[in-house]
Formats: sequence, C-alpha cells, structure tokens
Amino acid sequence: MSIIEIGIAFFAALSASLLSTPLARRVALKFRLVDKPNRRKRHLMTTPLLGGMAIYISFALTVAAGMLLLNGDSSMISFGWKSLCLLVIGGAGLMSIVGLIDDILGLSAVIKLALHTVAAILVGFVFVTQGALLNVFLSGSSYAWLTAPLTVIWLVGITNSVNLLDHADGLSAGTCAIAAIFFTIINLISGNYPVAFISATLGGATIGFLFYNYNPASIFMGDCGSNMLGFMLGIIAVLGVYTPEGSIREIAIFAPVLILALPIIDTAFVLQYRWKKGKPLFDGDRNHLAHRLMRLGLSHTQSVMVLLVVAVLMGTLALLLPTLKPYQAVLLFAHAIGLVALFSFFMNRAETREINK
Repeated sequence: MSIIEIGIAFFAALSASLLSTPLARRVALKFRLVDKPNRRKRHLMTTPLLGGMAIYISFALTVAAGMLLLNGDSSMISFGWKSLCLLVIGGAGLMSIVGLIDDILGLSAVIKLALHTVAAILVGFVFVTQGALLNVFLSGSSYAWLTAPLTVIWLVGITNSVNLLDHADGLSAGTCAIAAIFFTIINLISGNYPVAFISATLGGATIGFLFYNYNPASIFMGDCGSNMLGFMLGIIAVLGVYTPEGSIREIAIFAPVLILALPIIDTAFVLQYRWKKGKPLFDGDRNHLAHRLMRLGLSHTQSVMVLLVVAVLMGTLALLLPTLKPYQAVLLFAHAIGLVALFSFFMNRAETREINK
C-alpha cells in the first residue's frame, strides 16, 4: 500500500459520497424520513435524514475495494488487512443501523443514549477480542486486564460525544472530517498505512456529505451518521500509532485526545452546564457550545467556523507530539487544557453579562 493509493481512496470515497448523498435525500423524502423543527432544533424547515447512510455506503464500498485490490498487511496492527476491513465494514454498518432505527422511531434522549451505548459496547467488544486495545499505559503491568474495559468505555464515550455534537449544520460532519484527516496524516507519518487508509476513506466520505450539510443544510446525517462516525473515529484512535519507535508510549494518549478534543469538550461543557443549572443530564437542550456562541451574537455559520478552527488547532498540536520530548509533550497538553479553561471562563463571563443587561 502506498500514499498514492491512500489518496485515491480518499477521492474515491469523496466522489461516491457526492453522488450518493442526493440519492439518499430523495429516498428520505419519499419515505418521509425527515427531521422536523421543534423548540430545541434551530432549523426552520423539515429536513431529510439518511445522510449518514450515504456516508456509510461510500465509506464501506471504498474500504471493500481496498480490501480486494490492495495489500495492506502491516506489523503495526494486530489484524490482517482483510480482517480489519471486514471488521470495519461490519462494525460501522451495525452502528449505522442502530442509529437509523433511532432516526425512524424518534426515541427519547435517555432511550437513545442507552441504545447507542449498548451497540457501542457490543461492537467494541468484538474489536477488543480481536486485539484492538487501548493499552497505552497498562500493557505489561499487573493492571493489563483493564485495557479491555477502558477500550470499550473510550468507544462508548466518543460515539456518544460525536452524536451530541450533531446540533448545528456542518458542525459534526466538519469536526469528523477534520479529525479523520489528522488521523490520516499522523498515521502516514508513523508508517501505519492500513489505519491511514481507513481514516482517509472515512474523511473523504464525510467531506462529500459536508457539501450538502453546511448551513443551510439540505440533508442531515442523523443518528445513523453520527453513531457510525463517532464509533469509527474511536476505533481509528485505538488502532493508530502516535509516537516514534523507542519513545515513551504514555504520551501517545495525548494525540487522539487532542484530535477529538472538540466533541469531548462540547460533551463536558454541556453536561457541566446542565448540572450547574439543575437540569437532567441526558435530556436534549440548546446549551451546546454552538448554541451558546449564537446566544452571544455570533451567526450560525460564525459559531460553527469558530469551533472548527478550534478542532484544526487541536489537531495541529497533535501533529507536533511525535517531534517532542516527553516533558515537552506534557507541557503542550497542559497548555491545551489551559486554553480550554480560558475559553470556558470567558464564555461564562460573556453569558453572565448578557443575562445582566
């Protein structure tokens, strides 16, 4: 497998998504699979769902073609190339179907969270039993048995964080596309080409959909898409290689956390906000970061752009990690946390001033 072949996969998935998303929109309208405006949803018009299915189909077809045409075996991952592709196609497909069920039935927030969590646990368990383990800190120690449950917890958390991020046109798709691109670059640098291929394909399929999802969106990905994208990014994070050979493995955890910082931050902020206001933690509302930026006077597009810039900046910091000494990597990560804390402080101050006017 070569960089050129990975690039071809990226553009193949992007092209497939550009072509399949309008078809998904027509199918959604025909069968009335639509998202209707309500008190917590900002869009003004009934909008078709099924964008997530277009992303999945484009992604799965490209991965299947890569499985048949390329030799992606690598010593960097515990899977054979064909096994990896089959697991990715099947796992992403199951997560898409679970999300689609939610899109069709319109489940409550609590039931939806429970369903997504169970699905992520089941699919994550399959990956874990095949050797996909978040073993950055614990392998070789007496606590090595914790790697499996920690991996599943990570997958569940990222899946639900990306699902919660899907509250503004272009935000979730843009964030996932940015994360996939950074995962691709960092795995290309480390020579982990199979994971770079999977990540590039996911990024291409998501960018193709984003052309139709940016404000004002003509189609939504729905839980079908956010479920699948969140889980796949979680798996890519587990399978990725983030530090050069001979480096201290413990600093590797910083890279995926930085790349996926935006969904993690948004989830943390909205849960903290609900807890502070005494509201149910798992009920949907309009208190996500994009909503709060809009209340401060930014337009929908400006709010999304600000957050996407944050995602790019965090991803750029992740790219620097392999070039740093361990203590420098720790300092970089600490600075990133400090910037997030400052962002939270000034946002809370600004909201307080708006309320007191």
